[in-house]
Amino acid sequence: MTLEERLNEIVEKQQGDAIIPFLQGLTQEERKSLVPRLNKLEEYYSKFVQLNKNTYGTRGTSAQHRIINLTALVIYSLKEFRKHQWGINTEQLNELTPWYVPSWLDSFFKEGEGKEFGGFYGMDYEVLMDWIEQGILTVTPSPQTIAGYLVSYINTTAILQKREITLKEHIWYLFEYDCGQNWMDNRNGGHPYYPYKYLIENGKLDRMRVLRESLLAVNRNMNKNLCGWFAGMFTALTPSIEEQLALQPEILAVLSAPHSRPVNIMLGLLKGLCNHPQFRIEEFLSQTSVLFASDVKAVHQNTLAVLNKLAKERKEFRDAICCVAAQGLMSREESTQSKIVKLILTYGETESATLREALSVYTETMLANTKKELKAYQENNESGHTSAHNEAAPTHSEQPDNNSASFVYEPILPIIREDNRIQEIASPEDLLFLASQVLDGNEIYHFDLLLGALVQWDRQQDTKQISQWAPILQRAYKLLMSGGSSRNGLLDQLMATFLLDYAKLLVKRFPKEAKELSDLHQKMVQKDELQKGKWNYRNLQKLTIRQKTNQKEKFPVHKQLLCRTLDLLESKEKPLPLLSTPTHTPMFIAPATLVERLKQYQQANTEPDDMDMQIALSRVALDNSSQELPIILQDLKEEYQRLLSFLLGAEDVLPQAPFTHPSWWMTAGLIKSPETIYSEFKDFSYNKGPREFLTGNFTWRTYLRTHSYTDYNKKVVEWTSATLTFDIPESKNSHVVNKDEYNERISYHSYDSHPLVVEMYPLIERFDDIQNDLPRLAWLTPNMPEPLLVWCIRSAIYDPMLNEVREIGITKATIEALHQLRHTWHEASYILEASCMLVADKTSRSYAAEIWIDRVGKGCIDSKRIGTILGSHQHTGWGPLKRLTDLIQQQMMNVSPLHNRELESLIVAMLAGLPEKPIKDLKKLLEIYAELLSINHSKAKDEQVLHLLNVWKGVANLKKAVANIQH
Repeated sequence: MTLEERLNEIVEKQQGDAIIPFLQGLTQEERKSLVPRLNKLEEYYSKFVQLNKNTYGTRGTSAQHRIINLTALVIYSLKEFRKHQWGINTEQLNELTPWYVPSWLDSFFKEGEGKEFGGFYGMDYEVLMDWIEQGILTVTPSPQTIAGYLVSYINTTAILQKREITLKEHIWYLFEYDCGQNWMDNRNGGHPYYPYKYLIENGKLDRMRVLRESLLAVNRNMNKNLCGWFAGMFTALTPSIEEQLALQPEILAVLSAPHSRPVNIMLGLLKGLCNHPQFRIEEFLSQTSVLFASDVKAVHQNTLAVLNKLAKERKEFRDAICCVAAQGLMSREESTQSKIVKLILTYGETESATLREALSVYTETMLANTKKELKAYQENNESGHTSAHNEAAPTHSEQPDNNSASFVYEPILPIIREDNRIQEIASPEDLLFLASQVLDGNEIYHFDLLLGALVQWDRQQDTKQISQWAPILQRAYKLLMSGGSSRNGLLDQLMATFLLDYAKLLVKRFPKEAKELSDLHQKMVQKDELQKGKWNYRNLQKLTIRQKTNQKEKFPVHKQLLCRTLDLLESKEKPLPLLSTPTHTPMFIAPATLVERLKQYQQANTEPDDMDMQIALSRVALDNSSQELPIILQDLKEEYQRLLSFLLGAEDVLPQAPFTHPSWWMTAGLIKSPETIYSEFKDFSYNKGPREFLTGNFTWRTYLRTHSYTDYNKKVVEWTSATLTFDIPESKNSHVVNKDEYNERISYHSYDSHPLVVEMYPLIERFDDIQNDLPRLAWLTPNMPEPLLVWCIRSAIYDPMLNEVREIGITKATIEALHQLRHTWHEASYILEASCMLVADKTSRSYAAEIWIDRVGKGCIDSKRIGTILGSHQHTGWGPLKRLTDLIQQQMMNVSPLHNRELESLIVAMLAGLPEKPIKDLKKLLEIYAELLSINHSKAKDEQVLHLLNVWKGVANLKKAVANIQH
């Protein structure tokens, strides 16, 4: 029996006891000779197969895998082991170590350090130290690696004391690296910091070093929870006043920590320490600028508490204390500013030049009452001091009234400009360069630009350029087989599939020159076949963009565009241009360019592709085109001319029959005025179904929804949450499937054989994992995005407390798209804008504020409409009001007199929609309203708001805020 046959037999018959004696008897040459046989055994037994009717798994049993793994450790080189094995099982290696240790073990260990999976199964601190002590490992692990393994034993004091080096050196690594040690408290019966207390009390750890290291750890770039845990350790060890004084440099350094909990913990300690004669008051005062720059109210309040105690005891520092306290006026919190005012009025000298100078810096952010109470400290100062910001935006005393002519809107730049023109693809070399970027997701227009460029330049490629498609195709195969990068979406997978089809076309045209492409395809097909039965199997042998499936397509419009492009490339006729290729960023088409493209179809007497035409109409720039319209359209005839005259013409221009292509006309009508039902279109089949699917103008509401689950004790637990929903009309072509269930979806079909682009959006059953694709979806129909926005809101913004990666990603992508779009807003846009002011994701809230600021400045937003929606949301508790009030204070207030006036209108409309029973955090909203009235020199006039104010003034904590509004 040969060695290969014997190894086969051991594996096949699962003779586990025989494998080690067999391996011990091999010479070095015999080991090398068995490598090809082991490769085949590894491939065969690791292959995923159907084990029974409903189960898939590897062909090999656990016993067979053990035999193969042990053999691999003995006969493979490091390169071969990496190629075939996921990692080393420590128990299996321990079976070999009495007589064999792989020569490459040290290299394998070092390669795994710093990675999420270090390459070892069953590795822990005990195994690691045993291997080092026995000489199995001869390299020194990194401190982070040691800490990562030691943390699992942190509650096992016997192991911690077993080796001298553990407490002398290794345990201190836990203060330097994030190993999740804060979660270990849950494993010791809920006794926080037990091992450290125990080891200190028993003289095993130096108490002062533990105290110092716990403070230093806070600023070592660890996660928020762990930083708070280390700060908590310091206080849990109850440091004495003497210890705190000795550690003042470390304590004060914590005040610059990136997370608020450690900062507040230290400020709490400093309240008791600051009166001590040895307290380093000057160092503390130098830290206050960082403390007041925090956006956490508690940090401001605790800082002021320390400053008050210092001012009371240390008279010689009172002027400096008042000056640094003035920095807190950056905050627009009424309670914070009132505490600062009280401190300055109590301890500040009106004659102090330094205090006057300090206060002058913050006149812009002072609330009206603050300015009034600190007036004595600002006299003789305002006339001589004007900051750069004051020049841009007048202070309260300079604010014009609401009828002032100073409210000038910013000019709106035209869409079609030279600086936003997309660079044309002017040669086959440009085509190849674009194709090399198309899967990177750099620009949203790359997808469409490549299709247009292929149609234009495909036939003009030199035969020498064919092989240059190989690296582009390699990236396409890699994306399909591995999923690509975090920036790739499902549309990139569609594009990669299309590129494979295009490569087949090149191989067919140029069999000799495209041999490299053909060989690459065969190689990838073979590699793919090895994955059969696994999740990443792609069936590359049969994969094509034209492939039909039983499942609904997530992106039917883009797929149609890709198939249309492939048809043009395969056609023997001279291809006509794609109409929908954008000419200006982000994805607009210049009207003159669209006309030129249509002229080519007109001259060729060829009908454009329906979907291509719809997208082109949806992307054509609509601003300021009516003046040049007669000149632009003079070369077009019949339906083309009538269609564009209607779409691009003045608001009162009506469609003119005959209508050969209803889908084009319906698209144009929805773009021009979605609220208008044109009688000329009454015979179109699109009118048979609910119009909401075409306009996105669904009836919406927020309501309280009851949820429940049954706990371990079979007790039903119920809770309520506010939900935003759109009422989906039921009809012959639309109905809700699994209504109110997790897997709810919309069943919809068009009545026409040429569905509109907007009718494709309901076909996207779930918006999971498509945030990378959302911008390209939105720019399919930039002139009428409302229907898509509705489905985005339904998918991820229906609940304001959602804070998962999926919902955050979709929300960010949607609000960012709204920021770039230039359409006239309708209801869905306003719902998205208002709702994003209340969502969990801070970045999305900030985007919403920026959109409001931008559109207010240009006079193209209705702030009252946003306020009305916010009022409706808050009536049912949809979203914490604090998110909105913080957003207003931090971004939306005092941008300009114009913005303050619009913000007042927004808040008035919002207040009018609130219930008589005060909602949570209403006080802050009323304080902001009072401040705006003061800034704008206006008064509360809305009858509903006045009624509510009279109701709310009877509520104790609202009485002062209401009085400030009504005075």
